[in-house]
Amino acid sequence: MKKLVLRSIVVITGIVIGIVAGGYLTFHRYARDYHTVRALAWLGIFSAVSEGQYDENTSDAKQGLLYIVTYYSQGVESPKLDPIMKNMMRMNRGLAEARLSVLENESGNAGAAKSYLSEAQDDLKAVGWVDVSEANILQAVRRQPVRPCNNAPQSATKTSASAQQKPCG
Repeated sequence: MKKLVLRSIVVITGIVIGIVAGGYLTFHRYARDYHTVRALAWLGIFSAVSEGQYDENTSDAKQGLLYIVTYYSQGVESPKLDPIMKNMMRMNRGLAEARLSVLENESGNAGAAKSYLSEAQDDLKAVGWVDVSEANILQAVRRQPVRPCNNAPQSATKTSASAQQKPCG
């Protein structure tokens, strides 16, 4: 009887130690990735906001794009990221530089616009874009029209799916 109780205690203690050790090791394995994932999520949010400002042609668009270029540059230079992530960041940096080129061109700074476009072409060529011509890049960063909710065009023929969708919150 003592042997059975002793064996049971040893087995239960082994299970508890295994669960604690597994939890500890799992936490440390994914805690490092969590910071990377969180940083990339914030970068995606900042990027979406700056692109929205660019599309709406707000006064904050240039500053937002400059921040995004800085953050993507830090990511490209980071030794912790794998080459695929670095290429993604380099491509997004190139597109942000192309947007900055458009903004500089609109404000009359031809030299800065040319410089940003040249940097964009270098980044996009480095990630494998085949056509890095000025026209192609500017087409890729063309502003998307932003319509206010009350001016959204109404379709004459509504399907059952579109009747259930509400376009403006």
